[in-house]
Amino acid sequence: MERLARRILHFSLERPGATLAAWLAVALVAGLGVARLHVDTNVQNVLDRRDPSWAFYERSLERFGGDEIVVVALRGARPFDPELAGFVIELSQRLQAIPGVRRVDSLATVPLVHGRADGTLELDPALSSDPAAPFAAGDDPAARVLSDRIAPRSLVSQDGSTFAVNVILEDPRHPDYERVVDAIEAAVGERPAWISGVPVYRRHTSERIVREIALFVPLTFLTMAAVLFAVFRSPRAVVGPLLAAGLGTWLLCGAMGAAGIPLTITTMILPSVLLAVGCAYAIHLLAAAPGLHGRAALEPALAPLALPIAVCGVTTAIGFASMCTVRIDAILYVGALGAVGVAAVLAAALTATPAVLALWPLPARSARVCQHLRDHTALSVLRLASRRPRLVVAFWVIVFVVVGLGMTRLRVETDVTRWFERGNPVRDSYEAIRRELSGISPMNVVIESRSGAPVTAPEALAAIDALAAHLRGLPKVGKVISLADPLRQLHGGFVEDPGQPLPAGQDLVEQYLLLLESVPQLADLVSADRSTANVLLRLDDNGSAYLLDVAGAAERWWKEHGPPGFEARTTGIMFEFARAAHAIALGQIRGFGSAFAAVSLVLLLVLRSVRLAGVALVPNVVPVFIAFGAMGLAAISLDAATVLIGSIALGIAVDDTVHLLVGYEEGRRAGAARAQAVEASLRQSFPAIVQTALVVALGFAVLGLSGFSFIRNLGLVTAGLMVLCLAAELNLLPAMLLGDRDAARRQDESGAPHGDHPGLGLRRAGG
Repeated sequence: MERLARRILHFSLERPGATLAAWLAVALVAGLGVARLHVDTNVQNVLDRRDPSWAFYERSLERFGGDEIVVVALRGARPFDPELAGFVIELSQRLQAIPGVRRVDSLATVPLVHGRADGTLELDPALSSDPAAPFAAGDDPAARVLSDRIAPRSLVSQDGSTFAVNVILEDPRHPDYERVVDAIEAAVGERPAWISGVPVYRRHTSERIVREIALFVPLTFLTMAAVLFAVFRSPRAVVGPLLAAGLGTWLLCGAMGAAGIPLTITTMILPSVLLAVGCAYAIHLLAAAPGLHGRAALEPALAPLALPIAVCGVTTAIGFASMCTVRIDAILYVGALGAVGVAAVLAAALTATPAVLALWPLPARSARVCQHLRDHTALSVLRLASRRPRLVVAFWVIVFVVVGLGMTRLRVETDVTRWFERGNPVRDSYEAIRRELSGISPMNVVIESRSGAPVTAPEALAAIDALAAHLRGLPKVGKVISLADPLRQLHGGFVEDPGQPLPAGQDLVEQYLLLLESVPQLADLVSADRSTANVLLRLDDNGSAYLLDVAGAAERWWKEHGPPGFEARTTGIMFEFARAAHAIALGQIRGFGSAFAAVSLVLLLVLRSVRLAGVALVPNVVPVFIAFGAMGLAAISLDAATVLIGSIALGIAVDDTVHLLVGYEEGRRAGAARAQAVEASLRQSFPAIVQTALVVALGFAVLGLSGFSFIRNLGLVTAGLMVLCLAAELNLLPAMLLGDRDAARRQDESGAPHGDHPGLGLRRAGG
């Protein structure tokens, strides 16, 4: 690896014009692919379609239709406001005419099931078909609607002041949801309304992500350019790193476009990450180049950096590749494409940056900041670690333990509703509908017969009814509807029993179902062949952990109380999102372990020492665990974005550690005392380490300006982690290398000659 890296760097310095010309040609070819790159921010890209649960979900769609709804909630001036009721009638008619809408459920369309003792059956909606006279003369709508088992909190609020129009979409696997949502909003017009639902979130999330990409990728680029200019005081210093980072990123985008791979909700993080990584690699070269002109001067200064930079590229690529342990395509693409992108920016850093330095050398004044960091700040930092190395290690252990306790509070949870900031109409509508009616998170518990017995059999129907009652008693469950609800209402009316008991006997149940055959909503609850029943839930909490808890509670209850021969399984689009979110998070946790093992092996091969490889890992792994503990204390969940931080940070942060340890080992092999080797390595690498951390941290911190928490948390936590890794590399790593002061002095004094610098004495350059 070292020979290859040095040869590449040598060629770039010897033929800089040819190197840049080759990159220009590559960039032009990649531009053809970039022109074909498209953005697909459909959040369904993160679903796990390879798991058997997805196949079961698709079967449930064939049996019961789609479960995605858009809720339009309208509040009147008073309970059961006639003017609002008239508008609901008109709106229901408009929405039903929209292509892609399967059904509209409202007080104007859903029959209120009621049987009378004389044997007559009422199946009329609460509202008439005439907007001018929505209620029949002498009718008491409150008494009729609020006594219904289905309408309250589904079609009308408990106080009767808010009406809901629920728009059920056609097959949600391939919906033109953006067009449908636009049509729904147009039908509502200027009327004040809360509009929410999974399709609404998908549409607004897609739009928001496109805007965030367009804003923050250029902003990250400009921020890094400003930092580089401020540090090196030369426009030329901006060209090398950003050219390397930009070329690698451009090449990756070109490859994605050529392969037909879109920029998705997950791969959108790659441009910013690659810009940061590319700048980090190039800065190490820049820090060694001020005032040097020509290949003869540059190559001796840059060549020793080739191996550490190459190792950093390999470890970062491994960090990305570890994501491939998740079988969800969207995350597999992040891992695979991230690894390819890192290889591209590594190649650009080792070729384009040296070529730029050869053609346009950095002026000597660019070295002033680096020289100050090397001669003054580095020694101050080292003195802090060397005075009490044991105390330094103990301090980090205490921080690790105390803050690490926050990991016990760390939750693996993705909640799309909280991606939007408070005050955003999308989130406000969700909160209002949840408060006035019930949540917009649908989930289904499907009961299947395994014995051939129908789900309308008395023991099965009673169990379905009891399961629904159990689920209603769970916190944050807004609404539960099962086959037992219309049957109870109908039977209770016929027998004049206000307790609304279940009908006794399967024959009677079938007679009632025959009477309800004209009600389209019945098909949502039971299949035509009576082999399957469906319990509908609307939950007031959209968090993936809560959704999975409810799903687990339903299935456990059925295993304990359900009759033999019947099985209960949870499904639904929100269940699939929750399951995918946890699969991503848990897969990344496993991936972090894989990355840790792979990076350990690379470090062992490069450093050729088990002790040094272990020392190299500690200041990178400890900050990751501290960061996750701090997330737990700050109530920041591990979601589809923040869970990627560990693997990415491990690869990036190892960068500076490798530079320090390679310099340390070279010093030890040259016969320097332990303290001398630490000092020489730290002074040599210190400017680039600090500048790299500054550029990468600020590059990610820019994302913290986003109002979209999905992006903001990723940026802020990663930026904070980079600073934490820097502190560990400059404080914990030297303390671990120095170890016990007395033991170090005895070892150095009995070892190879090392001049007049015994023990832990520190000196300034030239002193």
